[in-house]
Amino acid sequence: MPGNWWPETRTGDLVAYLDEQEHARLIDAMGVWSVAAGETILHRGDPPSDLVLVESGEVEVVDTGLGIVLARIGPGGVVGEVGFVDGLPRTNDVRARTDARLRHMSREDLLGLVGTAPLLFAKISLALAELLAQRFRSALADLEPIRAFAADLEVPAEAEIAEVAEIDELEAVEPLGSDEANALDLLRDIARKSARDRAGL
Repeated sequence: MPGNWWPETRTGDLVAYLDEQEHARLIDAMGVWSVAAGETILHRGDPPSDLVLVESGEVEVVDTGLGIVLARIGPGGVVGEVGFVDGLPRTNDVRARTDARLRHMSREDLLGLVGTAPLLFAKISLALAELLAQRFRSALADLEPIRAFAADLEVPAEAEIAEVAEIDELEAVEPLGSDEANALDLLRDIARKSARDRAGL
């Protein structure tokens, strides 16, 4: 592939591979939003509409159910790419962390480039695919500590835990009432855990 077909000329998720003419063409095809700090730009569950490029300022991706910020996106970054690509409802809210100037493009606007600027369309499409792949890999990396923790909690199904004298004795006891039964169940659980620990499981 010729080097000048895929030049890295600028910083940004969507525009890194565009030359000056292509970049100008893209900017002309995009609308402008000026938003104030705290304003919600995209709403979780809404139908997807536009891909959003942060031109200045900063936005944040928010899980409102958990009340946490999942990501902060600054100039050159893109949000709304998942719904833009698959056409499904938005997965999270996006709000302006600071006053921000945003560029946005609908799916129809992008598809319109197929006939008028096919090379620009191809570069944007590949840049979007690369962005989605990067975020997928990042999500997998974030899940790794949880996977490791879950693996530590698992007891191999094929492992047989030897019965110990304490458990046998507890199983033989007849509880006198509900309080005694609850206490006995707790003691049995503790004994079984102790047996697993001693077995290295």
